[in-house]
Amino acid sequence: MHSVFSLQRALRVGTRVCAALVLALAGQGAGAAGGTGAYPLDWGRAGETLQYRSCGCADRCWVAEVKHQRSRKTLATLRCDCERLFARVGTSGPEVERSPTCSAMDDGGNKPRAIREALEQMLGR
Repeated sequence: MHSVFSLQRALRVGTRVCAALVLALAGQGAGAAGGTGAYPLDWGRAGETLQYRSCGCADRCWVAEVKHQRSRKTLATLRCDCERLFARVGTSGPEVERSPTCSAMDDGGNKPRAIREALEQMLGR
């Protein structure tokens, strides 16, 4: 009788472990599909940072922002919505469609450099 209860308990524990593992793996996949946290790209201007984050579409959805380091004020934003490229200078200016595709950024061979150069042009540098 004791071995029957041990077997039942082992099966319950095994089921819980499997369920936890499935949930953990599902969470990892959702994070990968939803994008990444922000990370810096080479900017090279004292007092400013260029942050990049992906939001999905196999890295065809992304946002790049130049910010003032101390105030965290956004100076310029360049983003792709998986298809079209949008730009904004400052935080109160209008967001405008810069291109009907993001291929110039995504398919050029050096995406970080293309993003940096576009943002420099937007800021008149």
